[in-house]
Amino acid sequence: MKSILLAAVLIIALPAITLAQTSAPAEPVTETAQAAMPAAKEETLRKLSRRERNLRIARLPGRHQDFLSDVEPIIQPAEIDTFLMLESEAQRDAAIDDFWRRRDAMHGTSNRAFRDMYYSRLDTAKEQFRKVGTDRAKVFLLQGPPAEVTRSECSGLLVPIEIWKYSYIKGVGQNIRLLFYRPRGQGEPKLWNPLGGAMAISDLLISGSTMRSADESGARRTTESASPYAYISRIQLECRDGEEIMRAITQMVQVRVDLLRIFEAPDLDEEEVRKILRSVVIANPDAPKLNPEFSVEFPTKDGSRTAVQMALMLPVKELSPAEVGGVEVYTIDVTGEVLRGGKLWEKYRYRFDFPGDFKGDALPIVIDRYLRPHDYVSRIKVTDANTGAEAVVEREISVPEVFLPPSRSSDDLEGGAAATIPAVAIADPDSAPAAVAVDPSLRLVPPPEEIVNGIKTVGTLIAGDRIKAVEFSLDGRRIAVRRAPPYSLAMDFGPVPRPRKVRAVGLDENDKPLTGDEIIVNAGTDPFRVRITSPRVAPRLVGPARIEMNLSIPEGDTLEGLELYWNEQRMATLYDSPFVQTIDIPATEGVGYIRAVAKLKDSTLSPVEDVVMINTPAYMEELDVHLIEVPVTVIVGGKPATNLTEKSFKLLDDGKPVSIAKFDYVKDLPLSIGLAIDTSGSMLQRIDQAQKAGAQFLQNIMKRGDKAFLVAFDAQAEVVQKWSSKLADLHAGLARLRAEETTALYDAVVYSLFNFHGIRGQKALVIISDGKDTASSYTFEEAIEYARRSSVPIYVIGIGIRSNEADVRYKLNRLATETGGTSYYIDQARDLHRTYDEIQAELRSQYILGFYPGADVRSGGKWRELTVQAHEGRVRTIKGYFP
Repeated sequence: MKSILLAAVLIIALPAITLAQTSAPAEPVTETAQAAMPAAKEETLRKLSRRERNLRIARLPGRHQDFLSDVEPIIQPAEIDTFLMLESEAQRDAAIDDFWRRRDAMHGTSNRAFRDMYYSRLDTAKEQFRKVGTDRAKVFLLQGPPAEVTRSECSGLLVPIEIWKYSYIKGVGQNIRLLFYRPRGQGEPKLWNPLGGAMAISDLLISGSTMRSADESGARRTTESASPYAYISRIQLECRDGEEIMRAITQMVQVRVDLLRIFEAPDLDEEEVRKILRSVVIANPDAPKLNPEFSVEFPTKDGSRTAVQMALMLPVKELSPAEVGGVEVYTIDVTGEVLRGGKLWEKYRYRFDFPGDFKGDALPIVIDRYLRPHDYVSRIKVTDANTGAEAVVEREISVPEVFLPPSRSSDDLEGGAAATIPAVAIADPDSAPAAVAVDPSLRLVPPPEEIVNGIKTVGTLIAGDRIKAVEFSLDGRRIAVRRAPPYSLAMDFGPVPRPRKVRAVGLDENDKPLTGDEIIVNAGTDPFRVRITSPRVAPRLVGPARIEMNLSIPEGDTLEGLELYWNEQRMATLYDSPFVQTIDIPATEGVGYIRAVAKLKDSTLSPVEDVVMINTPAYMEELDVHLIEVPVTVIVGGKPATNLTEKSFKLLDDGKPVSIAKFDYVKDLPLSIGLAIDTSGSMLQRIDQAQKAGAQFLQNIMKRGDKAFLVAFDAQAEVVQKWSSKLADLHAGLARLRAEETTALYDAVVYSLFNFHGIRGQKALVIISDGKDTASSYTFEEAIEYARRSSVPIYVIGIGIRSNEADVRYKLNRLATETGGTSYYIDQARDLHRTYDEIQAELRSQYILGFYPGADVRSGGKWRELTVQAHEGRVRTIKGYFP
């Protein structure tokens, strides 16, 4: 034992480094560098010098100074700089909320649980230690209370020592001992620093302590002359808890480099920290000034909230367009705050684009928000992105209650969603709410079920007296006209749930279209999608138009921006909800369109978009021209081919060659996987193996940008984990599987494939089952038709299905071959991993071919046969498609 401890202490001397060291503050940005920066971005980019920090801290209110002092052990320099750059108490309060929200996310807590825990530790540290800035207090705050504390005094040899034991310290290891000592036996204990090498042990010795020399003279040497190694044996033999002291010394020497992290605040994404600087109003005193005119209106309401429409008119003569590729564009950045009772109620960001040849004296900047009736303060900063010129407009706003006439709704609907009804109400803060003029409005109320099939009732919510009839269409075909309330219709959505487009158009007394709405039922569960919810049907739309959008973002992803276009002209970019924007529709002839495009930040997912045609003829025929994607696997020599090009393939649509408009090799695409596992009673003995194999399969196949969902099926199918890119979520779903009841295999096929609606690119459904269907509400033929419409390759794994069960195997084989997948049969669940390996190899070796059907192919048409030919090998793909 003694030799091991001695070897651990006999280390090469290293330059002494203070354990509590932090990076030195960055030097202030030079005047030359500042001049090179756009004025509008200067505050968000530079770091503060030590002097600037101290000056700004001194100007803070006492409670904000107290916050910085309290969190000193856990705050990052970027967080301090960001906090000090903020202008108002409301902004700093919001930054404090963000600070604790980030800590909750880091530690897997919520609702300020980490904040409560930290302040509880802080109160304890203030009671137990002299100062919060001491080594013991910092360790206590960062790592929590130790599992055990050992205090030892070895009079005449060592200064007072205290050893803290932790079961685990992140970045350092398990069963860690930390040794604190009192320098020269007095003052506040410090964490021992072993980075000075073997000589560091002298810090623990009492100055002037002696030991007998090994030479014949028998002379004694003091600590100033004796080697530290000579004291190791005495520490073990003479000191109480000597063995424990040497264990602590040995361990700290072994992890001496990692100990540098002991006082480090947790790492954070600096971009995430500084995001608040872009989302609050911070004026740049050196920027050129703009002089906008400000006005506010309250055009409508949504439930208990009033729509607040703030407009700023920016004089064109004060702006400068930027030129890109010979095209001039005005770009205006908007940052806004809404304060209530001195607190930051909400914040938002927009970007507006106008053509350089804009006709008019002022650019209209329109900001739409929803607020409950109350008194607020609005602060808006508008910036010319080209020159940095800016204006900060601050106004008090009294938001009124907007009273609208009740809408006429379908009598047989219960609990229908409230409609947002266009109106005009200009409020005067010194007067009562203004009268409201209601324009014709129609909103569809879909069936309440998420998955819709069979006969279901679709209703409407109507405002205005001009609508005298409602015309209903399904997938572009007119179904019926209702000329008296209730304006509702029972529609047949078919035996299996597939995407269906429902449209309702409000007609006047002369059957002239006034307005309308359109919805898609069975739109799927894609976690990333955007939809323009209003307007959906607009026979004539000119002037200011309020565009409402609905956006779904995958958990863990961040929105980069939601861009709104009129035809090909980008009108605005929205960064925060609510996604409502008023744009000006020019009075031009012909059909136009509104387009919304959503993009994610640092994501492999492609942007998503939605388009609404406006100013269309009354009954213009709709051409549903969309890309058909065909997944293809080519087997050469028993293995999937990986070196084919677009020229290697020929594509036939109903026997006629078509041009390949898209070609992708799957290794370059995100993968979307569905895993459906039979949890009927017959799987009871196999479910553990199925869970383990499923977890291993997902762990091996999923890469960055991939996502998956999990379905369990017994007497009914159930989504136990929705789309997720996190393995932990999917593994948690697998852990919840329980085997019981009967087998609804065909229902599982339909409900699993439903989740793929709207998903593009590489897709696959893997189904694991041990027997025939005994409980489905859908028939096998309905499941086959649905699988054909979905164009998702199905990989079926049959467990323990005997070769003489011909009917079961025939149906499973058809599910696979009709969709371009494969069927496998194994005897035991423990063989699943080999099958998964084959599926994984195939999925990462597929090609996606895309083509546009001919002009004669109409949506809703009959089944069309597809043929894919390759210059070599055997092709596996879908057999055809429904347009």
